Amino acid sequence: MAKQSSINLDRDQQILNRLSKIEHKVDSMDQTQAFALRAEAEKHSTTIKKIFKNSKRRAQIYLAADGSRGVQEIAEHLGMQRQNVGPDLKILREEGMLEITDTAGGRDIWGKKPIDHTLRISQFLRKEYSLSPDGRSAGARKRSSLRKRR
Repeated sequence: MAKQSSINLDRDQQILNRLSKIEHKVDSMDQTQAFALRAEAEKHSTTIKKIFKNSKRRAQIYLAADGSRGVQEIAEHLGMQRQNVGPDLKILREEGMLEITDTAGGRDIWGKKPIDHTLRISQFLRKEYSLSPDGRSAGARKRSSLRKRR
């Protein structure tokens, strides 16, 4: 019985060792891909500027899609009409910027793809359009904090 237990432990250890190597390779691939993308940052920056054009609304919608909100929640969060949010979400999905990360209660939850972190897209949009991390404009943040004080 002790011998069988020892064999199981050895097999389990081998499996764990293989998994750690696979995980390390995935991390290395992600880092390599990130490095390659950043090496061509100017090219990607041009593409990002083209996708967002001069659309502050699209940038706000992108930033508000944080993986916890559906279309209606994004619209309410930003004080927009739902019918104005949907088309921009569709464009951002088609451009590979956003994805549906979950489906909860019959609604799709929108979130950013990992490329956001690699290319620092959110950081660029916040600076370009003077937005907070959640997509609200500077004026909206001030009005919101004033309402909370009252």
